[in-house]
Amino acid sequence: MKELITKKVLGKSWTFNEISDLTVTIQILAEEVWSEMTLLERIDLVRDIRINENLVGMGFEHAIREVVITYLKGDIAIVIKNMLSKATINFGGNNDEISERSMGGKSHQERTSDEEEDSVVEE
Repeated sequence: MKELITKKVLGKSWTFNEISDLTVTIQILAEEVWSEMTLLERIDLVRDIRINENLVGMGFEHAIREVVITYLKGDIAIVIKNMLSKATINFGGNNDEISERSMGGKSHQERTSDEEEDSVVEE
């Protein structure tokens, strides 16, 4: 299960908003993993979990779903926490970046900054 979760986390480019609102992100990932699980995987996951009073009165299918989603959210939170503890942030990759030369770096060798333009003045 953790391999699938890790694969899903690594397979996506995350925005700052997605990382900063982990509650929503974890819920979305849990729903995705739930939809990919077989019935046997779901039953195996909750086989040893004790049922609490919040599940009384629910249908079997809904109760299983609630328990599995809760379990998945815990696993996903642990995986993301471990991955974030080793993560580095790269603020690059923006196509609107300003080049080094325009930020006071070395001037271009072929053209000087005080070069006059060749223009024909029309009267």
